[in-house]
Amino acid sequence: MNGQLDLSGKLIIKAQLGEDIRRIPIHNEDITYDELVLMMQRVFRGKLLSNDEVTIKYKDEDGDLITIFDSSDLSFAIQCSRILKLTLFVNGQPRPLESSQVKYLRRELIELRNKVNRLLDSLEPPGEPGPSTNIPENDTVDGREEKSASDSSGKQS
Repeated sequence: MNGQLDLSGKLIIKAQLGEDIRRIPIHNEDITYDELVLMMQRVFRGKLLSNDEVTIKYKDEDGDLITIFDSSDLSFAIQCSRILKLTLFVNGQPRPLESSQVKYLRRELIELRNKVNRLLDSLEPPGEPGPSTNIPENDTVDGREEKSASDSSGKQS
């Protein structure tokens, strides 16, 4: 053998659970839906529990996610492509983020908030601390239209 893998006629499954993507060569294309679910539980051991409700979807030629509900859906998906790209949804949604990812995202969001606050502070005219009372009539704050203080009592003298 020359060191090359013979992938002719084989099916490749690329399965994604959250951010984790696995590549699995399949020799038997007559795989059933139940066998696929068991395979996913083995491949994503520790992340996918046997009592989890798993929904498996594949990407079709248009890039749409199509649900695989049974073995006939799986057969059709296999006929469409030699590389079957699967996305797994657990209990109705992709697996929640790991706690380390949540901590990282929280830190990033706090940093962004601080940058936005510094930018807003730098736009304040000098000598006028706090929010400006001269907001133009059409500016919005928190998605609501705000009127300036002079508009609420008629013309300011």
